[in-house]
Amino acid sequence: MSYATTRIPCLDGLRGLAALGVVLFHFNIFFLPQARLPFISRAYLAVDFFFMLSGFVMAHVYGRLLAKNWRMHALRFARARFARLYPLFAVTTLAMAMVFALSDLPLNLVSFSGGSLALQPFLLQQWAPGLSWDYPSWSISTEAEAYVFFVFCSGLLLAGKYPRLIATGCIVMLAALSLRHSGSLNCFVGISALLRTLAEFSLGMLLYRAHSADLEFPSWLTACLSVVFAGLATITRLDLLMVAAFGCLIYYSARNTTDRVGKLLNSRPLVALGNWSYSIYLWHAPGHYAVMAAFALIGYPVTQLGLASSRLLLFTTALAVVVLSAFHYRYLEIPCRRFLLGYRFFSAASTIDGLQPPRPVVAGSGDQAHPVAVALQPEAVTVELDLVKPIRNLVSTRRNAKAR
Repeated sequence: MSYATTRIPCLDGLRGLAALGVVLFHFNIFFLPQARLPFISRAYLAVDFFFMLSGFVMAHVYGRLLAKNWRMHALRFARARFARLYPLFAVTTLAMAMVFALSDLPLNLVSFSGGSLALQPFLLQQWAPGLSWDYPSWSISTEAEAYVFFVFCSGLLLAGKYPRLIATGCIVMLAALSLRHSGSLNCFVGISALLRTLAEFSLGMLLYRAHSADLEFPSWLTACLSVVFAGLATITRLDLLMVAAFGCLIYYSARNTTDRVGKLLNSRPLVALGNWSYSIYLWHAPGHYAVMAAFALIGYPVTQLGLASSRLLLFTTALAVVVLSAFHYRYLEIPCRRFLLGYRFFSAASTIDGLQPPRPVVAGSGDQAHPVAVALQPEAVTVELDLVKPIRNLVSTRRNAKAR
C-alpha cells in the first residue's frame, strides 16, 4: 500500500501567491514600514490559508493509511515530515543568528534572547513570549504540533461519525479567538496560536473528506461563495469570514483545473513559485535582516529612506529572496531531503515530497516543467486527480465490519 502522489498544480500557484503576500506583509512591518504598501494590511491571513491547505494535503497523502493503522505508518510520516521541514528551518535560523552575531542589530517586535534561542532546535519557538529569531517560523512550530494531532486523530476526522459536529466545533473555536482579538486571527504565540492552527488544519482535513466523497456541489456556487465571504470579510473586518473564503477557494481549485483561473494558476511561473514557497517563507526574514545590517554597517540605516527609495529596496529585496529560494530549493533543499530519506525510501513516502527515484524522462511529458514538491507552510499541493474516494471506502469498510 502506497501513499497518494498526484497533485493539482493550480493549488501550487495559490500557495506561491500566498507566500508572496506574507513576505510583503512582513516587509511592511519589520523591514520598511515607511514604504506603506497598500492592500496588504491583512495578508497575515495567508498563514490561515496554509494551515487549511496543509490539513487538506496531509489528509490526501497520509490520511487513509493513518486512519487504518497509525502505528504502522506514523514513523514513516514523521521521517518524511522531518526531512521536509527541519533542514531549511535549521539553516534559516542559523543564518538569522549569524547576522545578529555580526551586527547586533535590534529588530522591532522580535526577540533575540538566549531563552527563545534555546526553544528553536525543538520547534517550540511558538511558546516564547513573542516573535523570535526567524520570526515566521512560529507557524512551523504549530504545524509540527498539528502533525502529532493528525497522527492520532486522522481516523476520527476522516472516517468518524460526526464530521459536521467537529467542523462546528472548529468554527466556534476560531470565532472565539477572533472575537477575543477584535475580529482578528493574528495569533502567533502560546495556546491561541496552537488552537488557530489545529482548528484550521482540522477544517482542511474535513474539506478533503467532502472533496473525496464527490458531493454534488456546483463549482460555480463554490466560487461565488468564496467571493462573497471575502467581500464580507473586507467589510466587517472579521477574519473568520476570510477563512471560510479560503475553504471555498481550496474546494473549487481542487475540482476545477481546466477553466481560465485554473490555467492561470497552473502556469509554469506560478507552479514554480509554489515549489519555492517554503524557502521563500523562511528565507525572507534573514534576507531583509541582512539588508538592514548591511545598510547600518555603512552608516545609512534603512529607516532614513524615503517613500520611493524604500519601496524600491523592498521589492528588490523580495525579488532577491525569490531568487535565493529558487537556488536553495534546487541545490540544497532537494539534495538534503534525498540524503535524509535515502533512495531505498523513495518507493513510498519520499515520492510525495517531490523526490522521486531516478527514472527516464519521456520527452514532452512535462516532468521537467512541473517538479512535485510538498511545502508547508506552506504544504505543497498533492491532490487526487482520479477520484478513488479513499475516505468513502474506509467508512464503508467500517460499517460492513460493524454490521457483521
